[in-house]
Amino acid sequence: MEANLTEEPRTYTVLVVEDDPHTSELLSYVLGEAGFQVFTAEDGLRALKKLDIVTVDLIICDVMMPEMDGFAFRERIVKDPVLREIPFVFLTAKATPEDQVWGLGSGADEYITKPFDPEVLVARVHAVLRRRESFARVARLDPLTQLLNRQTFQREVDRELERIKRYPAVGTLVFLDIDGFKQVNDEYGHAAGDRALVQLAKALTKDIRSVDLVGRYGGEEFVLYFPETPEPVGVRIVERMHTHFQHLSQQDGTRALTFSAGLVEAPRDGTDFKTLCERADAAMYSAKRQGKARVLVWQAEMSGKPEAG
Repeated sequence: MEANLTEEPRTYTVLVVEDDPHTSELLSYVLGEAGFQVFTAEDGLRALKKLDIVTVDLIICDVMMPEMDGFAFRERIVKDPVLREIPFVFLTAKATPEDQVWGLGSGADEYITKPFDPEVLVARVHAVLRRRESFARVARLDPLTQLLNRQTFQREVDRELERIKRYPAVGTLVFLDIDGFKQVNDEYGHAAGDRALVQLAKALTKDIRSVDLVGRYGGEEFVLYFPETPEPVGVRIVERMHTHFQHLSQQDGTRALTFSAGLVEAPRDGTDFKTLCERADAAMYSAKRQGKARVLVWQAEMSGKPEAG
């Protein structure tokens, strides 16, 4: 689950592309002492072969090298949809403004000139990684609730569904929607509506597993996916979340808020994201028709949407 970011510190991997043995050895030592795992390649061609077999978090590349120089290597990297996402740092003796402009203009994250100070180099590498991770986090999360956004949620669930196809397993997908959300905005203002969305996000992420996925689908609609969880267990989890949301929302000085939820179980009710979402959505709107503030499991006769609210 993306909202509970309590992850263990990780070891970053760096590919050093440098033809000078002394510089390559020095970089390996400096980065290794700083806690990085280091791979090396003597030129761009060997680096491309290395990237076929290892996954790295950052590339540090010289410019002047045999076979394929750093600029040509960078051009190859940006043409690959996967490799171009890897943070890239030029480290070179080519220090003219024209070279630096070209390097940074190619999309490189840093351009460091030789000779380099080891401490400054490590600091810049850390800064590049922090910057990239910050950008990646913004791209993954809904800015208000800090839950997974719709695109990221779908991507993560698609991975889980692929896993179910390979190994016998089940999972529960949930659609839920705050009841009477328009009235909250009308009576208390949009700031109160935003607070309600944040409170729901807190209720949905309380006491769940790190593997569970929670996202904001749009507006007041939220989605959840519980891997390795049959539908009856999923129902109990969502009912507990509903009780917690009622308590949280009442503390804000507004009336206690509720939500309606619909559940499906994969692969029983579908094996692809679109089908599962449509059926969970239908179950959710059936819950609204039946009086709101309830959790329903999808049945084949469920379809259609009621009026908003």
